[in-house]
Amino acid sequence: MLIVRYGEIGLKGKNRRFFEETLAKNIERKLKRYGFASSTKILRGRIFVFASDEAAGIVAKCPGVVSVSPAREMKYEEVKEYLLRELENFNPSSFRVSAHRVDKKFSMTSQEINEDIGAFIVENFGWRVNLDSPDLVVGIEIINGRAYVFFESYRGVGGLPVGTAGKLLLLLSPGMDSPVAGYMMLRRGAKIVALHFSQGPVGEEKVKRYVRKLSEYAPKDIEINIVPHEKILGKYAEKLKKIKREEWTCVLCKYLMLKEASEFAERIGALGIVTGDSLGQVASQTLHNMMLESRASKLPIYRPLIGMDKVEIESIAKEIGTYDIFLSAKEEECPFRPRHVITVSSEARFENVLKRIGL
Repeated sequence: MLIVRYGEIGLKGKNRRFFEETLAKNIERKLKRYGFASSTKILRGRIFVFASDEAAGIVAKCPGVVSVSPAREMKYEEVKEYLLRELENFNPSSFRVSAHRVDKKFSMTSQEINEDIGAFIVENFGWRVNLDSPDLVVGIEIINGRAYVFFESYRGVGGLPVGTAGKLLLLLSPGMDSPVAGYMMLRRGAKIVALHFSQGPVGEEKVKRYVRKLSEYAPKDIEINIVPHEKILGKYAEKLKKIKREEWTCVLCKYLMLKEASEFAERIGALGIVTGDSLGQVASQTLHNMMLESRASKLPIYRPLIGMDKVEIESIAKEIGTYDIFLSAKEEECPFRPRHVITVSSEARFENVLKRIGL
């Protein structure tokens, strides 16, 4: 069995049960996708997952999970006999016991359990105690008078369960930023649907791989929708050339993508749009241009990376497994990219450009 711990969910007051049940259901759905039979039980700030130990790494990637430990349940009086058998499989230079008394009615305190089990291990195995950086941690949790013993824990992604915050549409490009933005909103409980404006097969394949990777953090496979980029921008890029305003191409491109995304999001019942915008990173992401572009959407636009730099975004991409996908291939160059681009402009000038190209 697996012991699942969560953090932020415990602060949800009267809504806590809803979050707990959603997380438990997400875990069951996800394990079913990966071929694991499972059931769950919510008890005293923990979720017990009755599945094989091999499922721990998969469960750890469920947003809402802080940590997961493959554990064995027993009476406290059985712990020492169990350890005599199991610890024969280890040969650490040092160890510590980490007990947590979830059940405060249990007769021994957490410190007393640490001392009792620690002395037993030293007596029988002769291992050195190291409280700061041991080679082996013997974990024991006391829940409803029962002891749960474990030797390893998997760090979870934290956050809130997917589905507790509603649905969002993710604008997903072949670049590094947007999949990180999608991951961050998954961690905040949003269900994600992806929309990609394709410039060619190489970029399409990358975003499909991104979606498969992001789906590892979702209870169900993430849906992806693909629209040809040329269909959105093509005729208007030509009109910009005719009126000699090519420098507006990038701003107009983002404006048109957000307009299309807003209409699509409304059709699927999404509550907003997610982008990988990072302030000042490219021309279309200056404050002036984002203000102009945002006018295209009737729905809120969420930019979870807005205050991050490239190093911070790259760090998250490496952690979640999308960075290698980003490096795997150089996607197609945009055929509409102008030599010079607008970085700072006014609403009046943009309105004039839109009017002249028939928008």
